[in-house]
Formats: sequence, structure tokens, C-alpha cells
Amino acid sequence: YKIFEDATGQKFLLINESQQVPEWADGMYDKVIYVPLKNVVAMSSTHIALMEPLNDDGSVMSSVKGIMWGGYYTWYFDDVKEGFNNGSIIDVGSSYNPDWDKITNISPQVIFVYPGYSGDAIIAKCKDLNITYVADSEYLEGTYLARCEWVKMFAAFYNKEDAAKKYFARVDKRSWNVVRKTYGCNSNVLVAWGKNYPSYGGTYVPKAQSYVAKGIMAFCHGDYIFTDIPGTGSSKIDYETFAERAKDADIWVVPSNTNWLSSFKDSHPGYTTFKSVQNGRLFCISPDYWQLGLMNTDEVLMDLGTIIHPEAFSGRTTHFFLKYDPDTNTAEPYTAN
Repeated sequence: YKIFEDATGQKFLLINESQQVPEWADGMYDKVIYVPLKNVVAMSSTHIALMEPLNDDGSVMSSVKGIMWGGYYTWYFDDVKEGFNNGSIIDVGSSYNPDWDKITNISPQVIFVYPGYSGDAIIAKCKDLNITYVADSEYLEGTYLARCEWVKMFAAFYNKEDAAKKYFARVDKRSWNVVRKTYGCNSNVLVAWGKNYPSYGGTYVPKAQSYVAKGIMAFCHGDYIFTDIPGTGSSKIDYETFAERAKDADIWVVPSNTNWLSSFKDSHPGYTTFKSVQNGRLFCISPDYWQLGLMNTDEVLMDLGTIIHPEAFSGRTTHFFLKYDPDTNTAEPYTAN
């Protein structure tokens, strides 16, 4: 058996199907869950990205029966794409308005959720319907690697601890290579990271202890423009405050892909005066960033290091961070010279 506590403090006893619940466990845990799971719903594509590395025999992904926003995303995992095509996986609505009839028809053993944002309402509804939920909060972690390490949580529910250990050891080793390659580089390279959302009343930027800021500073030895906004996760600030600092940054990363950047020029007044734009160091993310990027955390960090310190990655071409041209709303891989 295994004892597990999720991101909301729930305590679970995980036992194999063939086992009986031990007498000593009676009343000690919020739920007893039989593993490996065979019937689940996922709230986010990031959950899928952390399940895929465990899918060596197909059993993990075959347990996924529903995904929120599933029909809305373009999928970059072939097994998920095939699941939607053949009906073995269904779209169960958005995270803001899930289709609870579809979810209850699936009768999932577990819904994987994240706390905060739309997740809190899902958690409340799960409690009302007595549906077991398991919360992960990878997006609140302080480093890219810590986000990726949540793969070990999913492993516990599928008896895939060995696969998770091997996968994470490889990602961990390659990620620390980025630190070694950028050590001694100019740490004053200033990075802006953010996108303005006029309809939501502000620009969302990573906080100083967020995994993004730590990636820029601790892993890639760069500098970040908002080290004075404490905390993990992101913060909404007014665009004028963002622009005042971003205009002097050497690099600007817009955390969106070209499918969502058609209004970039209107949404970012004065952007043509920004140092990064004038010097051709404006970047956006690839369409598969939120899926393949989390699974390939080491490659994301290598790409981030490449755009911040191209001198340390001469000849390397990026995949997850793309050089963005706002005039044509197109982006292409960047090759370090």
C-alpha cells in the first residue's frame, strides 16, 4: 500500500486491487483508492503531459476517458488524438463549465484537478457529487524541474514509480547541464516575460519566485524585470507598468503562440520602441509548449538558455521558444550563432 497527500491536503490510501483494506486504516484516510487506475478524467493538458512519460505499456493513457477542454485543444500526443477520433476519450466541457452529466456517466475513479482558478469550483462540485478528486499544483512550483517532478504523483496511482524515476533522472541531468553551460555568462541579460490582455484589464507576468523567473535567473543566469513582485505563480499588473520596464529588456518572451497573437500589435502599444523588438529578440512559444514542453522540461530549459545566452549554445536551434515577427504574426525556430 501507499499513503499519499495531495495539493489540498487530502490523504489517500492507495492499495492494489487484490488487497483488502487493512483494519488499522479504517477512518484514517479521506479516501481509499485502488490502483492502478483504469478510469479517470483530467482537467488539464498539463496532467496529460505528466502521464505520458509513464505510458510505456499503454495502460496509463488507456485509463483516460475524459479531458476538460479536450475538443478545444490541438493535441500533440498521438494517443490522445487517436482517443478522441475513436471515441475512447471524450471532451467533458471546459474547466469553467464542465459537462457533469458526461462526467458522471464516465463514473471516474478519480478526477485530476488543480486548485485555484476554475479548479476550486470543480473541487466543490466533486464534493457535492461525491466524486474522488486528486489535486496537483505543479503550476505553483518554484522551478521548471519541480513542476516536472509531479510526474511522481501520477506514478503512484499507476504503480509506475520505476518509470517515473528513470524519466525524471534523465530530465534532471540534462536540465542541470543548462546551469553549467550558462555559468560565467553575462548575468545582466535582462528578460521580460508577459502578454497584455486588454479584455482582462492587465498584463500577466511571472512572480519573482515562480518557476519562470527561477528558470531565467537560476538555471539560465539571466536577469528578470520583476524581481520585486514576490511569490510563485503570476500577477496581473497594468500594461503601462509592464511597458515601462519591458522597453529596456534585452529579450521579451510572449507566453502565447501565433494562433492567439493576431491582435498583438493593438494589445501592446509602443512595442516598436522596445529594445528587444528593435534588436530582433522578441520571442513567443510554440503551439505544443503546454503539452510537449512540460514533458520535455530539459529541452525547454535548453531553449531558454539558447535565447538568453546564444554564445553558450552556438549552432543550437530552438523548438519551444520561437523568434516572433509581429508584422506578419509568424514565428520560426531560432538558431544561436
